[in-house]
Amino acid sequence: MNSNWVIIVRYGEIGIKGERTRNRMENLLIRNIIDVLKRSRCRLDLKINKSRGRIYITGFKSEEESVEYLNNISHVMGIVSLSPAFMTNFNTLEDLCNKAFEFFVDRIRGNSFAIRVRRIGSHDFTSIDVARLVGEKIVKKTNLRVDLTYPDYTACIEIRNNIVYFYDKIVNGPGGLPIGSEGRVLVLFSGGIDSPVATWFIMRRGCEADLLLFNIAGSKQVEMVKKIAYVLMSNWCFGYRPKMYIIDLKPLIARLLSSIPENYIVIVMRRLMMRIASKLADKINAKAVVTGENLGQVASQTLDNLVIIDSASTKTVLRPLIGFDKNDIIEYAKMIGTYEYSSKLPEYCLIGTRRVNPHAILERVLEYESRINISDRDVEELIDKAEVYDILESENM
Repeated sequence: MNSNWVIIVRYGEIGIKGERTRNRMENLLIRNIIDVLKRSRCRLDLKINKSRGRIYITGFKSEEESVEYLNNISHVMGIVSLSPAFMTNFNTLEDLCNKAFEFFVDRIRGNSFAIRVRRIGSHDFTSIDVARLVGEKIVKKTNLRVDLTYPDYTACIEIRNNIVYFYDKIVNGPGGLPIGSEGRVLVLFSGGIDSPVATWFIMRRGCEADLLLFNIAGSKQVEMVKKIAYVLMSNWCFGYRPKMYIIDLKPLIARLLSSIPENYIVIVMRRLMMRIASKLADKINAKAVVTGENLGQVASQTLDNLVIIDSASTKTVLRPLIGFDKNDIIEYAKMIGTYEYSSKLPEYCLIGTRRVNPHAILERVLEYESRINISDRDVEELIDKAEVYDILESENM
């Protein structure tokens, strides 16, 4: 057989949208796939076509070349799974079955196999007919047994009108929606275990995420967090250029420490961060603020305290991890590749280690905030002095 290798891209909930929304999301998904291909420095003559429920990347010279790009493409949000596949035409059922037999017979490993067939279009045969005839040919040639429940090898045949795709690998993607389909958000990003995972989940729901880092310990903290942001975004962010806004909070820390009781310092500081994040979100046209908090993980994240913290924000606050256990978050951090770096990030802010009232009282919080008297003008000045960092800048070096 002459090589005609493609990558089949499958999506999930995009397919259940109305036609207008589905077309928009398919086009965004294609845009993001093109971005990952460009950043992977692939050949420029690859083509991308779409058919309902599928996107096809065509033009690979060999199976090996298609597999080479598979891992990067599998990180595009909105993709449920993908497969390197051999594509060919057929004229009759016999022609189809002969080509399937020729493709699969020398690839089967183990003692048993199954044939899985999907079919779209008008044909004078059924999917069961194809599976039965191809299976009979393979059994006759190899004496292997058919096992439809626990096969050692699965041969997949996908028929679309007079085109057929043969494949035996399925690589999972992250699922969700394509980045860009739900607008921009601003993530409070400390670089610890939680905030990168929260960023990943909000991008998985179609958001373009820019990051906000509060510099509370100097250049070493900033450089380590930049590295974590790069690991996350270079592997999972496609379709736009994410930015990190770095705001120096050190000048205000002394005012908090000298004016507020210890068990309220963290709450007041988190509210200040929310005020700054809300103002910055307005400036960059972000629709919401995102944090990595989850309910009850620490004393500042009790429901009582989250309500008080949120009341300082003028934007909607999203918490993708709100119902996660810590072990769940750690497993996701390992999966997305940030855990190795986040787990080595020291606790730079000693304020975060202080005793916190788990049930703060809003009236007291407002009283303490009046003591430090941080005005809207102070907040705007902090934002005006922010460093704006292109997270993917080093990719071009």
